[in-house]
Amino acid sequence: MLRTFAFIVMSAGAVLAAQQPGTLAPARDTPGQTTAAQQLSTGKLSGRVVAADTGRPIPRARVLLSASQFPTRAVLTDEAGLFALTTLPEGRFTLTASKAGFVTLSYGQRRPLQAGTPIQLAAGQEIKGVEFRLPRGSVITGRVVDENGEPMPGTSVRVLAYQYAQGSRQLIPVGGAQTDDRGEYRVWGLNPGDYYVSANAQNFNPAPVGPPIPVNSAAGRGAPVGPGGPLPGGDDPTEQGYAPTYFPGVASIAEARPVTIGLSAEVGEINFNVLLVRTSRITGHVANTDGTPASGGNVTLTAGAPGAGGRGGQMGNYSGRIQADGRFTIANVPPGRYTLRARGNGRSPAFALGPLVLSGGDVSDVMLTLQPGASITGTITLQNTQSASQPDVSQFRITTFSEEPATVGPAGSARVDRTGAFTLDGVAPGEPLLRAQTPRGWQLKSVTIDGRESVDTPFEIRPGQKLAGVNVVFTDKIAEIDGLVTDSQGAPATEYTVLAFPEDVSLWRPQSRQIMTSRPDQNGRFQLRGLPPGSYYVAIIDPAVQGEWFDPGFLEEQRQMAQRVILAEGDIKQQNFSVSR
Repeated sequence: MLRTFAFIVMSAGAVLAAQQPGTLAPARDTPGQTTAAQQLSTGKLSGRVVAADTGRPIPRARVLLSASQFPTRAVLTDEAGLFALTTLPEGRFTLTASKAGFVTLSYGQRRPLQAGTPIQLAAGQEIKGVEFRLPRGSVITGRVVDENGEPMPGTSVRVLAYQYAQGSRQLIPVGGAQTDDRGEYRVWGLNPGDYYVSANAQNFNPAPVGPPIPVNSAAGRGAPVGPGGPLPGGDDPTEQGYAPTYFPGVASIAEARPVTIGLSAEVGEINFNVLLVRTSRITGHVANTDGTPASGGNVTLTAGAPGAGGRGGQMGNYSGRIQADGRFTIANVPPGRYTLRARGNGRSPAFALGPLVLSGGDVSDVMLTLQPGASITGTITLQNTQSASQPDVSQFRITTFSEEPATVGPAGSARVDRTGAFTLDGVAPGEPLLRAQTPRGWQLKSVTIDGRESVDTPFEIRPGQKLAGVNVVFTDKIAEIDGLVTDSQGAPATEYTVLAFPEDVSLWRPQSRQIMTSRPDQNGRFQLRGLPPGSYYVAIIDPAVQGEWFDPGFLEEQRQMAQRVILAEGDIKQQNFSVSR
């Protein structure tokens, strides 16, 4: 029987515990598309989902079984909280249980957002008695008022937390609500942790005063704007509006006060007033590269300067449409540092990007010139050494990835055709890396651009550039580090994480290919598969925050106690660890 481990958050106690299984009545299994070989498999996982506080069954909880090599399987628990996943192939799986109002848990999870313990299922094996005790989600409540203490109904409230996303620490929205007629809000289903609460009363505009007037869609978010400018209202020409505000009533995240909440707890009286400020109205023109007016598209303002900020939980994004004559208007924007982005509507994407600082005054005659996106063309090479047949090259997809915050437009992506050629169109200017989605058993080996190896070196992309002759090499000789993690008594130590990271500190970057983690399965076995050849440190860690291993400071701390492993292409190295609890 598998054993579920304690879900420990800050100082909270255990909320998961193993119990002896009863007679399991399988709920209906709803697998995705499977192969004939998988359908012949006879493995089985069964158990139940109950509430951590009462021990009562949770019906219609969603249990998800996922693996990198197989389609995801899903099942809902029955009225007794029981589930069963049948006809499972041999493999290494992740099991997760969720239900609205409860904290989502992976099997073996010990902290919020932490990866769970993988379950290794042998061919034909049946594992019974997997039990999830789901804690109820935590709650934050409060009231949002205006500068006079009056309720602010219809205000958007967001709860944000610092998390690692795309390899960097960002402020991420994790919950939200809208205030009622009393200005009260309630955000539920939260993990334990530290949160920041923000309010954005974007639908309020105290000046000019007068009867409600429909908002012109051309104005985007902000104050009502007509074809000739602001619609008539009161006598005060000064436009005022409510700025995005953080608890306890401040304009920036640097001044905000975090709200700490425990497991299945409720924190109330998080009350604050939104800030009434002098707002700005931005007007300007967008032109094509040849100087003619752009005839469509959008202009957006995102909080933060280009290349820093503007992602994660930054508040106050505003937008306006580009009219047929190239004009755009964005109204009711509070003071702050912003990134101004424009994207045209032409067949080939075109972009513009620039900083804008607002201090409460209107800004007019802003000129933006669209620059065409770049194109990248090339071919792929498959170095096949492990099997007699070549894979379908159309299963490979080439993408771009930027280590910097998003600039303009989404990342490019292209499917490889039958000849092995690919074309990435509309690539935004910047310094991206080429990356790939590959079929199982293959990994990226090399990227050659203008005769130089660029697999781990960002390369420059200029507006309108046509970069040709790129060669992307894939190999099926995949290196891996396997091993066991046990305690001093020789028992599996599944609560730890195995981390591999390169000796070369220049590769300590967000989403580096050379940084990889693995949780040991229920038998204490771990596998780090797909690392590029090189010299590595391998260490046992117990991270407090998921993803912190991309932080160079964290890696520096681990280096002193780590083991060194050198991997050549296709190597399989064994590295065992013994830990004291």
